[in-house]
Amino acid sequence: MKNIGIRTKIIIITLIILGGGFFIAPEILEEVAETRYRGTMEDGREKLVKQLEKNYEKINLRNTPRIGDYFVFVYDKESGKLIREYSFFPPRLIDDYNLAKNQFAINEDDLNFIKTESTDKKVSIIVGFSESTSRNIVDGLERFFVLSYLLASIFVVLGILISTEIALKPVSRSIKKISEFEPLYKMEKLDDVKSNDEIGKLISTFNSLLEKVHISSISQKQFISNASHELKTPLTSLKLQIEKLKKQNNTDEKTFIGIEEDVIEIQSIIEALLILETSTKGGSTDGEILLNELIKKTVKGTDVDFKNNLEIMVDSNQEILKLMLNNLIGNAEKFKSNKVIISTDMVDKAPSLIIEDDGIGIHPENYDLIFTPFWQEDESRTRNVGGKGLGLSIVKNIVSKYGWKITAGKSDLGGAKFIVSF
Repeated sequence: MKNIGIRTKIIIITLIILGGGFFIAPEILEEVAETRYRGTMEDGREKLVKQLEKNYEKINLRNTPRIGDYFVFVYDKESGKLIREYSFFPPRLIDDYNLAKNQFAINEDDLNFIKTESTDKKVSIIVGFSESTSRNIVDGLERFFVLSYLLASIFVVLGILISTEIALKPVSRSIKKISEFEPLYKMEKLDDVKSNDEIGKLISTFNSLLEKVHISSISQKQFISNASHELKTPLTSLKLQIEKLKKQNNTDEKTFIGIEEDVIEIQSIIEALLILETSTKGGSTDGEILLNELIKKTVKGTDVDFKNNLEIMVDSNQEILKLMLNNLIGNAEKFKSNKVIISTDMVDKAPSLIIEDDGIGIHPENYDLIFTPFWQEDESRTRNVGGKGLGLSIVKNIVSKYGWKITAGKSDLGGAKFIVSF
């Protein structure tokens, strides 16, 4: 059920409930109908008895509505004989009733009757009905109950489909729009829904979240930009002073070398931060670039093995694309044991760039974390390779900017494998 949409879930649950009800509802309806029909017959019998008690001679039973559901016996009290012209009954009941015992001999369990007498005390009156009458009537309606339930079920399902389509239409529209959002680069919001229901509140909350993400992104970029520029000035001054001290020839050379290395390291971090910040901005493209040729130029003179299985054209900026390649190759070179392989091929129906190495690899739980700025795996794995934890962050930003996709995994060589899908 995890991969099923809300509409489908609602319909499945509804069909399960209606399916279960199909075996219960008609039976309940029949029982209710039978009970109500029997109650109606009892009420009608009471009315008929009262009419007969008052004026049994003038009542025309054959023209009395619903008389077919009842039997009526009128006996002369003096002679004990049945007065047929005032009576109405099925032929099978003529000899079954015993006036003296007030009971039926054969049909006793099936017949529901009462005995009374007229107001002039001249006749005895027996009025009753068969218990099976209401059941027979309902049995004839059984097909009607089933058809009615099926028809009602169809209307219920149609009603749910229509109502969910109307209710979830803003959600479907929002999902399509969200897939095109880039909150890190520009402020975008979902269209507000003019309702205060759960969906309206969800969209309003999501818009508020998008605004916070965008503000956070702007603050982060501003901080990186400001910090980088602020640090460049004192570093430049520091380098000039080191050069000045060198000319004086009265300072230990190892001290100069250590200071210079630290300055160079700080400068490289600042440059990486600036690249990280600028690579998130929307940029122009040089048009379509043959990735294979750029790879060949990048790996020329190195021991990187390039397997040219598929030509890939990408719409990008050549310098940014080269930066991405250098960072991926540089990362593989740092962690390899002996070998780095680059290949182009189809992966999940998408033209892709694959970079693999035979090094120590990456823990599976860190596949997503490695793209976080300054994040590195534990010191025991990175002690001898150095790095600032910015290269893969820059790659991730470039990939996101152009709408590509990057994933990390384990290579058949034993180390890490990165796949960039275009």
